[in-house]
Amino acid sequence: MPYELPPDPSAERRTRITRWVSFAFAAVLVALAAYLGYVGYEGSRQLSDALTPTADCRTPAMLGWDYEAINYDVAADAQLETETDPEACTRQGEPAGDGVRVGEVRLAGWYIPSAMSSGPTGRTVVVAHGWGSNKSNMLDRAAILHDAYNLLLFDFRNHGQSAEAATTQGVREARDLRAMIDWLEAEKGLGRIAVLGVSMGGAAALAEADRDERVDAVIAESTHATLAHAAQARLDRSGYPLSLPGSWAILMGTLMRTGEDVSSVDAILSVRRLDERPLLLIHGEEDGSIGPNDAELILAAATDAGSPTELHVCAAGGHADSNKVCARDYAGWVLRFLGRVLAPAG
Repeated sequence: MPYELPPDPSAERRTRITRWVSFAFAAVLVALAAYLGYVGYEGSRQLSDALTPTADCRTPAMLGWDYEAINYDVAADAQLETETDPEACTRQGEPAGDGVRVGEVRLAGWYIPSAMSSGPTGRTVVVAHGWGSNKSNMLDRAAILHDAYNLLLFDFRNHGQSAEAATTQGVREARDLRAMIDWLEAEKGLGRIAVLGVSMGGAAALAEADRDERVDAVIAESTHATLAHAAQARLDRSGYPLSLPGSWAILMGTLMRTGEDVSSVDAILSVRRLDERPLLLIHGEEDGSIGPNDAELILAAATDAGSPTELHVCAAGGHADSNKVCARDYAGWVLRFLGRVLAPAG
C-alpha cells in the first residue's frame, strides 16, 4: 500500500497566514473605500452648499451711500435696518426677482455710483464674494473703492438674496458674473471695468475673464490654484488622513452631485488665457484654506502666458482677511493697481 506523508505543519501555517493576509487586505480596501466614500460625500455636500453661510445683511444705505437695487425692490431693504446686529441677521432681504437670471436662477445685487459722481460709464469695479459669503461681506472692500469707482456687488447663486441652486465653485458662478456684467452694459453702458474676486469669486472672475473681453483687469484674492489643493488643505487642517486621495474623492463627489467638473475653472488654467490683461494677486501667508504655494503657482502661470501680474502677500493674513489684517497695505495694493490698469487710454 502507498505510504502517505503526514500533513506538513508549515504548509498549513502558510495557508492560514495567506488566508488572514487576504482577509486583512480586503478589509483594508473596504475600509479605505468607505472612508474615501464618506469624505467624498461630505466634502462635496459642503462644497455645493455651505454649512454656515454668512448672516451679514448690511446694505450700502447703512454706510450712507446711494445705491440701486438690482432685481429686487429696494424699499424692502428698510426692513433690514430693524435687525439688532446687521452682521448677524435673521434674514437676507427680499429674494431676487426675474429681471436678472441665469436659466431659472434669479440673481440680486447692488449698483453703487462712485462718490465722485464719475457717471455710469466711468471706471467700474465688480466685486465677487467667496463661498459661504455674500455681497454684504464685500462692503468693507467696497469702502476702499467707493470714492473713485462705480461698484457692482452681487450675490452668487445659493448665496444672499439670489436663488437657491447648487454651488459649483466658479463654474456656473462665472455665468452669474457674466449676467451681472450684461446688466451693467445694458443699464449703464460700459466703460473700463475690473473684477475683484475673493476665493471662489476669484476663480469665477478668472474663468469669466478667460472668455469675456469686457473685463479689463482682475484682482484675485485668496484664490486657489486648483480646487484639489484647496480641498487637500482643508482636510489637512481638519486632521483627516489621506488628504490627497480625499481631495480627489471630493471632486468626484461634486461632479456626481452637480454634473460639473469643478476643477475645469481652476485658476492655474484660466490665467493662461487672459490675453495679456493685468492681474493682481493678494495672498495671506497664514491661509490654511488653499495650497501653501497656490499664489506662486498662479503667478508663474500668468507670467508665462504674458499677463502683467503682481503678487502681494499679507504676512499675518489668513483666508480672505488680508483687507483687515493688512488694511493699509491692502488698500494701497488695490488702489495703485486699479489706478494704473483702468487709467483712461492715452
